[in-house]
Amino acid sequence: MVAPQPFLKFIDDNKGPFISRLAEAVAIQSVSADASKRKDVIAMASWLEGQLKQYGVTTQQVPLGTQELDGQTIDLPPAILGRIGNDPKKKTVLVYGHFDVQPASKGDGWNTEPFELYVDEKSKKLYGRGSTDDKGPILGWLNVLEAHHTLNTPLPVNMVFCFEGMEESGSEGLDDLIASEAKKGKMAGSAMSIVSAFLTTTGSTLVLLA
Repeated sequence: MVAPQPFLKFIDDNKGPFISRLAEAVAIQSVSADASKRKDVIAMASWLEGQLKQYGVTTQQVPLGTQELDGQTIDLPPAILGRIGNDPKKKTVLVYGHFDVQPASKGDGWNTEPFELYVDEKSKKLYGRGSTDDKGPILGWLNVLEAHHTLNTPLPVNMVFCFEGMEESGSEGLDDLIASEAKKGKMAGSAMSIVSAFLTTTGSTLVLLA
């Protein structure tokens, strides 16, 4: 595990780049309920996969099929599955999150453009669509991965990631992915069933320890 002081110093020293990375993510208008934005949801999947690979995560984009939306048959955005570490002596953490967002426009009552991250210098709060649900929490994990990677310190656990781009639209396609992966033995079936049930109640990031 990274010692507290070097880890905290790394966070302090990289606050600016972390905020810039969040701004990049917020700027991708990954609205899953809008067929005209589907290319943006897919772009967000590729952006996230690229970020994970930078820090040693083995990833794959998994196609989830098609759907009927706005009178069109379009591809569902791919899920991103990832893994880092495979030490049988370590616990394994499964992290679920989603990279799609709800529609937003300034006309909805936003004080700032929703797809432009705004930093309130007085309150130090960050405003932007997805900054808390759920791009911000996902990027929190990226920041942890970056810290361990840069400081050349092994993670204290193995990590498995399951990120999807349809949570705000009912997680279409995810149940089939979970069933498929469980049959292959790639992920613990019981843990993935918990993920599936969790999706019906909240859009927050889920962490499971096995």
